[in-house]
Amino acid sequence: VEVAEARRVLSGRIKAGPAQWRTLTLFVVQDFAAIRVSKLMPQAGAWPPKPGEILIERDALQVAHARIGDEVTVRTARGLDHALRISGTVKDVGQAQARMENLVYGYVTLQTLALLGEAPVLDRLYLQGGDALQVKAVLEARGHPVTRVDLPEPGKHPHADLMGLLLLVLASFALFALVLSGALVMNLMTALMASQVRQIGVMKAIGGSRARIARIYLGQALLLGAVAVLIGLGPGVLGGRAIVQAMAVFLNFDIGSFAVPAWVFAVAALLGLLAPLLSAAWPVWRGTAVPVCEALTSHGVSQNNFGADALDRALAGVGGLARPVLLALRNAFRRRTRVLLTLGTLSLGGLFFMTALNVRASMIGTLDGLFAKMKFDLSVTLAGTGTAEQVERAMRAVPEVQGFEAWMTTQGSLPGPGETHAAGLHGGGGGAPAGSFPVFALPPATRMLDFDISRGRGLQPGDTNALVISSALAAQHRELQPGQTVTLRLGHMPKEFQVVGIARQPFSPPAAYIPREAIEMPGMTNSLRIAVRGDVEVARAAVDKALEAEGLRAMTSNSKADSRTGFDEHMRMIYVALVILSAILGGVGGLGLATTMSLNVLERRRELGVLRALGATPATVWLLVVAEGAVIGLASWGVAALLAWPVSKLIGRGLVIHAFHSSMDFVFEPRGVGIGLLLSLLLAVLGSFAPAVRATRDTIREALAYE
Repeated sequence: VEVAEARRVLSGRIKAGPAQWRTLTLFVVQDFAAIRVSKLMPQAGAWPPKPGEILIERDALQVAHARIGDEVTVRTARGLDHALRISGTVKDVGQAQARMENLVYGYVTLQTLALLGEAPVLDRLYLQGGDALQVKAVLEARGHPVTRVDLPEPGKHPHADLMGLLLLVLASFALFALVLSGALVMNLMTALMASQVRQIGVMKAIGGSRARIARIYLGQALLLGAVAVLIGLGPGVLGGRAIVQAMAVFLNFDIGSFAVPAWVFAVAALLGLLAPLLSAAWPVWRGTAVPVCEALTSHGVSQNNFGADALDRALAGVGGLARPVLLALRNAFRRRTRVLLTLGTLSLGGLFFMTALNVRASMIGTLDGLFAKMKFDLSVTLAGTGTAEQVERAMRAVPEVQGFEAWMTTQGSLPGPGETHAAGLHGGGGGAPAGSFPVFALPPATRMLDFDISRGRGLQPGDTNALVISSALAAQHRELQPGQTVTLRLGHMPKEFQVVGIARQPFSPPAAYIPREAIEMPGMTNSLRIAVRGDVEVARAAVDKALEAEGLRAMTSNSKADSRTGFDEHMRMIYVALVILSAILGGVGGLGLATTMSLNVLERRRELGVLRALGATPATVWLLVVAEGAVIGLASWGVAALLAWPVSKLIGRGLVIHAFHSSMDFVFEPRGVGIGLLLSLLLAVLGSFAPAVRATRDTIREALAYE
């Protein structure tokens, strides 16, 4: 063992002024000046705290609804309510974000712990180095029983998995944006080669080789990439800083440095140069292959007559629409390669936008289903145990209580030396051993919890040694199957149970459920599940008072809304990141459409002049161009809508498995299809607007004289 330091961690409650009680995790430090493990970084106010003072983790001030200098009331399991002054804030990098967990982290001295009515002793050992199981054996050999061993991964933030997921999503969307920008370059170079086919013929006629001519156009693509890199590096660095700062605020960590490594600039420059070069390779190679005779006689118009294939004939058969709309519909598919690339860019943007909405709806729907199984409104944990008679009298004294159940909650463990990490909202982080999870002893015919049994069955009346495990615990111990008999250690008492079912509980940590009869404490309880009528906060305060009147103390009192807040906070950044990044991809698709429409207008400049000469007004020409863009936008929306279901399901499943090691109920958001249609048409109109205006500015003479 390299470093050993004693601490104490206990649960409690904290209240600032008339605000409601908040769950408190209180850390007791023997010497704030000599912390060597799990260090605290002073942020504001006094350091270290004096007796009668408490430090609050900087992110937890919002949860406590307090400020530095305020007096707060603190209640622990065995002590009395005592007022402490918030003397400052600290940063505890080893704790999950307080807002996400919806609890307050506090830090006090041993003297302050004595003021709270608790014995000033330390009961937790923080170690660096050494073998945890060997340390446990030595301590127990010397008369110090060890009830729990945690093995966190050194240097890993509690929300590192969530942050890694966001970075993965960001990198994936950046890759798609790079691919879409390559499609823009391909469109541009294809049009450039088509418009300069005569110049290519002349260069070939005077001795230019295909390779030499290709180098000219590839040089243009390389120059385009170089300019793009120079333009993009500055905003890229600033955008990266903005994203990092947003993550730091959301996940409550500090940025050590904003310096960008040199290899990042090198990779950005390499990709910025290679992407347009590779995208231009096929159009340039194809364009320089044209024979001299064909190139010199080219008029820049496709030699294929309309109606030559099945698609043209199908478009020609469409009727019943206004003549400009029909013309726009047929014009949209004249340049097949170009329109396919444009459809690809727009479709991907729309597809990921719909995917973001579907993943969001699926996560919310999964949480809705999880909390719908909970038929209670309040979850109360007592400081110690109480009798069924005490609880019965207290609940009868509260008119807001509609129903309640008395449970027993303890810690359970399974035999075996293997250490595994707890699943749940923190992904694989945290590192609690497989033998450390909550066990809930409840009435077999419970009305407060509706098990979602995926295999086997739930608890039934008459069960005495039945065990239902959560899906997270089943994932940790894949050998546990319904029908198997296991030895479950409740505290220090081993007892045999038969696994009867596996309950699906997505996004939740491991847990187990047993009948009340399995606990050798008949008539005792330490946990309540309460259904209320009316306002939950009024009921919460009334329940606290009623329990105190019976000599019982509520250690924690969480509403279902409080628990849901923690889940939603974990999901929110994923929602926001998906929607913002999909909007960026949609913007890239819009740029692709604008490029395509500009090229189409440029190529058909003489055709539009002929239409003007035949009597078409500028408004008609404008409508023709915008309608053509709308046709492309509508087609891209159709492709995105068709792919949205399978892609959303695949991506959503991958995100949830990677970040939370859990499953998700897929929900298709129909509003996403409607919103996607509106956005596709809006992008189409905006992307076509400028080219359409440009098409109406030429006089008839200028348009007809265009070469």
